[in-house]
Amino acid sequence: MSDKTAITASDIVRISKAYYDAVDSGDPARISNAYLAAPTTILQFNTDEPIVTVEAVKEWSAQFCNVVTVKHTGIEVWNTPLMGDVVPVNLLPGRRASTVTVVSTALPTFSVKGKGTRVAVPSASIFTIDIESQRFVSVHNMFDLAKVYAAVSG
Repeated sequence: MSDKTAITASDIVRISKAYYDAVDSGDPARISNAYLAAPTTILQFNTDEPIVTVEAVKEWSAQFCNVVTVKHTGIEVWNTPLMGDVVPVNLLPGRRASTVTVVSTALPTFSVKGKGTRVAVPSASIFTIDIESQRFVSVHNMFDLAKVYAAVSG
């Protein structure tokens, strides 16, 4: 499937919000189920090394959800390009025609389990969605992780 119009703007918003709901659920299986099971599927934070494969995403999510809970508010999905594609993305050539890439902003609030500490950090995410399966090929989150780490260790 190479026609990017095969996925509607309302579907993109629904898929993106379902992802945030999965993360907010704290269920690693539900989070990882939002991803396409492919060797090149990734989750990345800022410039950190990407977490590659659905199983690795599930393992990382389990560790993360053992320490914090998260609730996303203020979700916006930017799926209309201003000029050309919405965002530049470095995908394998075979992936470019079968995906759509959008930007989302949100305000996640992280609560550290057992401490009562809460921290809210504005975030932006680049979502690359496989058109046919409507699952994520790539999620790249950008927010101040240092504030979250400080809340966990402080």
